[in-house]
Amino acid sequence: MLDLMGAEEMADPAVSAARLLSGDRARLYEGFDPPFYVLSRYRDVSAALLDPARFLSGHGQGPNFVPAIGVVSDPPYHTFFRRLVQDDLKPGAIALLRPRLEAIAEELLDAVEGRDGWDLHDDLAFPLPVTIICEIFGIPTDDIRQFKLWSDASVAALSAQDPTAYAAELMRMQGYILDLLHRKRDDMGDRSLLARIAQARRDGEPISDEEAVSLTLQLFVAGNETTTSLITNFMWRMLADGGLWRAFCAGDIDVKRAINESLRFDPPLLGLFRTTACDVEIGGTIIPAHTKVLTHYAAANRDPDAFDAPNVFDPRRPARKVLSFGLGIHFCLGAELAKLEAEVTLEALRRRCPDLELLGDGERIGPFLFWGRRKLPVRTKR
Repeated sequence: MLDLMGAEEMADPAVSAARLLSGDRARLYEGFDPPFYVLSRYRDVSAALLDPARFLSGHGQGPNFVPAIGVVSDPPYHTFFRRLVQDDLKPGAIALLRPRLEAIAEELLDAVEGRDGWDLHDDLAFPLPVTIICEIFGIPTDDIRQFKLWSDASVAALSAQDPTAYAAELMRMQGYILDLLHRKRDDMGDRSLLARIAQARRDGEPISDEEAVSLTLQLFVAGNETTTSLITNFMWRMLADGGLWRAFCAGDIDVKRAINESLRFDPPLLGLFRTTACDVEIGGTIIPAHTKVLTHYAAANRDPDAFDAPNVFDPRRPARKVLSFGLGIHFCLGAELAKLEAEVTLEALRRRCPDLELLGDGERIGPFLFWGRRKLPVRTKR
């Protein structure tokens, strides 16, 4: 029986994928209030993501019905907000960040050099993306651990049965961001992304505080959470098989191809939700209008009709489009940044830490929609 929030499937989302792929193409899941349908086939998930007229984002990309603004809204509002911020996140702009990312990775690895043991999440995979996204926005990096706590609260609220449990923490983050936005609103010499958001106008009028804060938080959270889990998932798999890690460190495995396989096999975001604008028929099942639908990236990435030997982790696998960053108009704005951050970090690790080993499996992050390690202790082999 499918139990997305149960202990077995939380411990290994591959169990969910197998159960989904052995059943109907559109499957009703009643273990959440409100119930939702799940799409698991590569072709169905792709089709839904490429059909924003029937599969709406504007009721929230989590399982709860919430009003959505910013880049998770529907057109035409979505188009305005995406155009506002996309230049900072295009491949050309992202490529210019490589030297700074390399410097951050070296600083973080310098700090753990010589330690008997350290945590790959706490000491590397989380501070690197949070630092760079703060710098892109023009947010002070004085207390990135506080930003990480706020980011974690945002992620947890997205998929929680009771999002109000995180309301107080999110209010504090929103207040902090709003204060920064107000300070940047009149500084026309500030070229940061946060200043551009603060000074944005639509139809001749300034965007609202709510729109500016929501857009900032969406990009901030997306700009660090995916990368952190991509790095920890990659290292967890590669170190669990010493032969793979040795081959990677020896240069026998291409880093870009291996990252693509990690995204396929262990997507940091297991899926996102859409809401049907009308009745939709998939594989003989009618999904009623105004119903939540989970596009399950992790299951689609293991669809045997799309990938050979889909349940085998093969970092040498020939590249094929995976669905871990979505598709269509809501394709993840931070995809290029996440891949570059991972590439830089993993290149630094294989050069400086070829003798690294795991100290257990660490701990899984909490929300059921996300997949990664919130703790991943490691050490240099003795």
